[in-house]
Amino acid sequence: MQRRNTIQYPGTTSPESSYNWKGQIKNKKSTPSWSLYSDPEMKRKKRVATYKVFTVEGKMKQTVRSGCRWLKAKYIEMRYGWW
Repeated sequence: MQRRNTIQYPGTTSPESSYNWKGQIKNKKSTPSWSLYSDPEMKRKKRVATYKVFTVEGKMKQTVRSGCRWLKAKYIEMRYGWW
């Protein structure tokens, strides 16, 4: 059994698409037009939610950093007797 390499040339149909009875190309992997992901408002809400997640992550990182700085300062004070 030989293995066939398929080359996709511009203007040709891909293996995922097929012709319907009117001769138009119909892509099998496309999302339906009623999909929530095609709605611009839903895309905006998803993008804004992503920004909010990044903001929360940044605040958590800053809190951990400041806590580590505080612990380091207290250790130095105790180690060298500055208190």
